[in-house]
Amino acid sequence: MPVADEDVQWTEGGSEADNPRLRVSKRFVRLALLFGALAIAWSYVALLDEVSTGTGKVVPTMQEQVIQSLEGGVLARLHVRQDDVVEPGQILAQLDPTVTQSSVEESAAKYRAALASAARLTAEVNRTALSFPVELDDYPSLRAAETELFEARRKSLSETLQWIDESARLVRDELAINQSLTAMGAASNVEVIRLKRQLVELQLKQTEVQSDYVVRAREELAKANAEVESLSSVVKGRADSLSRLTLRSPVRGIVKNIEVYTIGGVVPPNGKLMDIVPLDEQLLIEARIFPRDIAYIHPDQRANVKISAYDYAIYGGLTGRVTSISPDTIQDEIKPDDYYYRVFIRTESDALSNARGDRFPIVPGMVATVDIHTGSKTVFDYLVKPLNRGREAMRER
Repeated sequence: MPVADEDVQWTEGGSEADNPRLRVSKRFVRLALLFGALAIAWSYVALLDEVSTGTGKVVPTMQEQVIQSLEGGVLARLHVRQDDVVEPGQILAQLDPTVTQSSVEESAAKYRAALASAARLTAEVNRTALSFPVELDDYPSLRAAETELFEARRKSLSETLQWIDESARLVRDELAINQSLTAMGAASNVEVIRLKRQLVELQLKQTEVQSDYVVRAREELAKANAEVESLSSVVKGRADSLSRLTLRSPVRGIVKNIEVYTIGGVVPPNGKLMDIVPLDEQLLIEARIFPRDIAYIHPDQRANVKISAYDYAIYGGLTGRVTSISPDTIQDEIKPDDYYYRVFIRTESDALSNARGDRFPIVPGMVATVDIHTGSKTVFDYLVKPLNRGREAMRER
């Protein structure tokens, strides 16, 4: 093959300074060596996460809440539908309050009457002005009736005592006259003694009337106070029954398994109306981890939860922590030959969000993939791991 003139010139007398190709080649080799050295150095310091992966599902953090009525009743209104999300204290249903309301009002009226009577009798016993408790401020007719009775009984007592005083005055006048006549010998001493006895009897009568008035008032007051106490408990119990006719959600959750939809339908005593599946600010993930990975997992490890219902590339995942690990393996119900450990992970949030900030709730029953962070290793360790395995394999017989 003929040799080109430039090749002959380079071969015969060329140097590195005169040959641009050689300069480029050496520069390329130097750069390659530099990048190789940097790559090796980076592989020694760059870390990769080690994770154990498992499948799981979202489970309620609390047991399902059964909504039932203690006394039962007739459904007057249903405020929710199946799968509605409800908040704590939100009204779920209303049972017909007609009968219970009537019973409460009847008991309350008896209670107020007993309370007013007790106030009047207290004033009679203590001989003080009549005053009523503030509970009766809105019932002027009841206060007026007791005030009228109080005034009437006090007037009756006053008139009785006034009659006794008048009778005693007349007896004293008659006694004075007879004592004068007896001193002059014009009257018998027997009449004087009779009048004195009559005066003493009137004085005793006056004391007896006052005592009887107070004793009778005390007895009536004791009965009235006992009635107030009893009726107070009755009113409270019936008011509680009335409030229980309004069924409210005890927790934030999802409405499930509504038993009675028909307005006018009967809810039996202690009968279930619906269930509430609790939702929490945090979610609980029940994950299955194969036995080969369990040695590296322990409580409080960081975990990433990917909900299968939402695209991970768009919505991302949830950050959580391992809370507990089952003490032993559990046999798979569908594949009896498979065993797994149950690992619970509590997330920091109960919803996912997109780039616009829209929230997407996660509810119990959704399927998830969990990546539990078990450690880290360098890129160099990752690259030489196959070599180490190969070296171990070559030592076999």
